[in-house]
Amino acid sequence: MGTPQIDEAREHAKDKLIEAEAEHQRARADDYVTRLIRDSAMVDAHRAGLSSREIGELLGGVGQPNVVRARRRAMTRREVMPDGLLSPADALRASGLGPREFVAAVREGRIASVEVYPGVRAFQPEDVRVLAQASTAP
Repeated sequence: MGTPQIDEAREHAKDKLIEAEAEHQRARADDYVTRLIRDSAMVDAHRAGLSSREIGELLGGVGQPNVVRARRRAMTRREVMPDGLLSPADALRASGLGPREFVAAVREGRIASVEVYPGVRAFQPEDVRVLAQASTAP
């Protein structure tokens, strides 16, 4: 048993560590969600007729080879979502929101992703419906 001051400092340090880990995990989840949404938007832009060069210029700092790789990655990504879960790109489409609004909803905790496999996140369809309804409510 330590002194009350040492015990208090240990508890404070543990609380900060737990909080920091939670934020780290949230940032990793947000990063995954935003990366998939961005990659999906690249595919949609390419399908709409934008060239890789144009997409790279719009993204600023993302060179054409990286655009090509991201687009290829998005087009070949075939993550199977169990139990009817929605991938981040599918959840975005189903929500009717724009990418900024959707990512803000994730960051603000209005919709939460679930980890279906290590590093793979998805959304519950009913949560997406609730988000979509809330965004259209007067």
